[in-house]
Amino acid sequence: MNLKEIGLRSNLYGTCGAFICARGPGYVTAQDIISPPSVEIVDNTQHIARLTEPIDLCIGLQIERNRGYRYSIKRPNNFQDGSYPIDAVFMPVRNANHSIHSYGNGNERQEILFLEIWTNGSLTPKEALHEASRNLIDLFIPFLHGEEETYI
Repeated sequence: MNLKEIGLRSNLYGTCGAFICARGPGYVTAQDIISPPSVEIVDNTQHIARLTEPIDLCIGLQIERNRGYRYSIKRPNNFQDGSYPIDAVFMPVRNANHSIHSYGNGNERQEILFLEIWTNGSLTPKEALHEASRNLIDLFIPFLHGEEETYI
């Protein structure tokens, strides 16, 4: 589904509504999404569909902010209400690389860490690094506070 590939940016949490209304024949892109002012579409040229007949296409969307991947709750071929749930992808980081380089001479050698982060535009690489760092710290805090406890 091309809808999964659309990158959105918003500072709101929770769910908000949006919709697509287009008339064929023609192409439907992310530019055709009508969303609340608090939601920004990262790439308006993102392809959604191609209409080959003179038909009206109207799709209601539910937009939410989350993380990771979530399977849709699919009811067995039972879409009488007109809805069609799709899996949700909340992964703005497309790729990440790291390298460690040494510099200096003699006994005064130091290392520097280089990070390369590519995103889909819904987060900047700096925002992605900040959030990942915070998540990593939150994962290690229980070990700092539980020195007398043993973790298995």
